[in-house]
Amino acid sequence: MGFKLTIEVPLFLSTVGFMLTMSVNSNLLIYRTCYAYLHYNKTECAMLGMVSNNITEYLEKKVEPYSDYISLVKNIMDSVLGSILCLFIAPWSDKFGRKPILVIGLLGGVLSLGLHILFAALENLTPWFLLVLSLPVLITGGSATFMTVLSAYLTDSTTKEERGFRMGLFDVVMTSAVLIGNTASSYVLAATSYVMVYCIAAVCHIIALIFTTLFIAESLHERDTGSKILGFLNTSNVLEMFKTPFKARVNSNRKILLLIMLTLWLTEFAMGGASLGFLFLREKFHWTLKQFTWFISGTNILGIIGTLFVVYLLHTVLKIKESVLIVMGYMFSVASFILSGAAINDWEIYLAAVINLPASGMNALTRSLLSKMVKEDEIAKIFSVISISSSIIDPISSTGYTALYNATINTDAGLFNFVSAAIFSVGVVIFSIIVIIQRKSPTVEYTIVPEESEETHNDQVNSTIITDDITVIQ
Repeated sequence: MGFKLTIEVPLFLSTVGFMLTMSVNSNLLIYRTCYAYLHYNKTECAMLGMVSNNITEYLEKKVEPYSDYISLVKNIMDSVLGSILCLFIAPWSDKFGRKPILVIGLLGGVLSLGLHILFAALENLTPWFLLVLSLPVLITGGSATFMTVLSAYLTDSTTKEERGFRMGLFDVVMTSAVLIGNTASSYVLAATSYVMVYCIAAVCHIIALIFTTLFIAESLHERDTGSKILGFLNTSNVLEMFKTPFKARVNSNRKILLLIMLTLWLTEFAMGGASLGFLFLREKFHWTLKQFTWFISGTNILGIIGTLFVVYLLHTVLKIKESVLIVMGYMFSVASFILSGAAINDWEIYLAAVINLPASGMNALTRSLLSKMVKEDEIAKIFSVISISSSIIDPISSTGYTALYNATINTDAGLFNFVSAAIFSVGVVIFSIIVIIQRKSPTVEYTIVPEESEETHNDQVNSTIITDDITVIQ
């Protein structure tokens, strides 16, 4: 299969830069809260996150409630503002193009990292300034919009035959970047400084911005020639976006589309248990943070291998349909969750991670299948609806799973795994239904039926079959 790397380059560089700063931001927030906000000894505050002793244990109990509150405010602000802008930007990209959003988003990342460098250099600034640092990213769309438009760009620029593989490659590149950035961040910080970490991340974003500007072509074949500013402010685009999933489509595409979206929302809710992984393993198996970090790195590597195996070998080479492989992935995930919840030895946790290997390509295959249910000018709208819904589901899920974990920590700390297994079992059922629907649906060409009078319709009834507001040409 011949192709050239396009958006994978800025995706990799921007993700590495983001992951380098994410862990460092948490550490810097605690550090600044300790000495600049609560006025503890600066030298002792610098040990937080670096060493563990009686001093740091005392400081953590005093500092973390304040830093957690600042972090909560920042996360709410990022989520709300990012979701609101995504409502307008994603539909805009369906009409006026993907590349402007990608360029502006990367530019926002560069400006944000510039502010991070200033914040790290000016050591007496209060940690509340962290709220300002992400504003350039947020006002240029935020991470939700950036990822939505990246997925839409990939869909625009690939054929249906190669899309599954390219979506898989997209996930492999992103997982690799997460692994590299997350693993390297603590070592780079220990060897250099906060300023240097942010400088390295800024260089990654600058290279990504230059590459996108010079070498990434616009993927949208037909673009609107109207006013781009008025197009952005047009609220009808928002209403149209939420109507898009319910539009009539050829055969059973609307049913399949809605079932896929329902499954994605259920899966997103089940992911609320992911944040409890370390707490569960520390409580039941007394794992250290270092042991857990290496475990996560190992599962990421398994994920890369699994994605390549499922998406390239099984789907691209052996031509197994996305829906069949997704059913298989959900089944293995159910088994993995059950084994994790019932585990009484460490090796069972490792085995559960290996069992989950066939589920690695599910995300890519689901996006690939989803994109085939809609037209080119609807792709970003669909991805945007899913992204915005996820931002609403995430805090609800996290709250629910945390409450469940706290209520069962003394009886069965792993109970939340069985809840996730039950939710993923619903995914097995839904995608099994999708497989059945696909097998029963005929392959036809179609065009959208224009509005017409009853008389005209009656004249054409012998030559045209109207199905679900779609004309099927006989």
